[in-house]
Amino acid sequence: MATGSDITLICPALNEASGIGFFLQQLDQTLAALPETFRFRVVVVDDGSTDNTGEQVMLYQPQSFTLTLCQLTRNFGKEAAIQAGLERYHADAVILLDTDLQHPLSLIPQMLEHWQLGVLVVEAVKSHRGDESRWYSWASGLFYKSMKSTSGLTLENQSDYKLLDATVIQTLLALPERIRFFRGLVQWMGFKSVTLPFEVQERHIGDSSWNGLHLLRYSIRNITAFSSIPLYLITIIGLLMLVFSTVLGAHVLYQWAIGTAVTGFTTVILLLLLIGSLLLISLGIIGLYIARIYEEVKSRPLYLVAKEWHS
Repeated sequence: MATGSDITLICPALNEASGIGFFLQQLDQTLAALPETFRFRVVVVDDGSTDNTGEQVMLYQPQSFTLTLCQLTRNFGKEAAIQAGLERYHADAVILLDTDLQHPLSLIPQMLEHWQLGVLVVEAVKSHRGDESRWYSWASGLFYKSMKSTSGLTLENQSDYKLLDATVIQTLLALPERIRFFRGLVQWMGFKSVTLPFEVQERHIGDSSWNGLHLLRYSIRNITAFSSIPLYLITIIGLLMLVFSTVLGAHVLYQWAIGTAVTGFTTVILLLLLIGSLLLISLGIIGLYIARIYEEVKSRPLYLVAKEWHS
């Protein structure tokens, strides 16, 4: 790459007031040790924090980078915060990382080294998921397996901690869909990439706002955004029910013909419950895809910026 490269670090933040200053201090020390041929800009995208995250960012005085704060009008979600950073702040390469220091800053020099060698995407992959509950680890694994089986994307242990070349970002922003799944889109594009393993660090300050309900919504949203296989499953279930109904009907007619048919409503009630449940589940799956279409055709902005500040 040419000398004097502009590198932007995009850091989504939500209610990180207690730790954002320490994060910026650690980042300052890391970037200060890198060659002066790099010009760094750090962009904190405040995704509708209800604490004073933005104020804490503006209080910090950086030594090795220029600092930008982009405050969104409300919490639009991490995917929208990432989109805001990529759309509004261009550079020769962009590094995305969280502000809770669970993404080790020590990987930044290695990312830049690979980029200088011509790699367009450098992905940080979790070798150890850190202090996660057994249930959360199982649920995450189920999501990744579901994504692989339905969309063909292998995303297990991946993170949003990545370096992207400007060419990749330009292609990413040109993709027309509004339901964005950053990790999936980056892998789907198929640019030359390398992976760097890392262990998820413990949060120094504060607690994560991510929980099981967020994971469930995240999983459903992204699976339906990347695959239509659940719709085909409805057809398969329908065919299986047709075979089952044909066999059962033939059996009932045979019993009636030989005079051994059993009277009563138990079998009828069970069949009605089974068929009714399958119909409601099928309608629910169809409804999810209709909801995705509805979100796409509304064409509302993915985010709204309330304030922008530069150091």
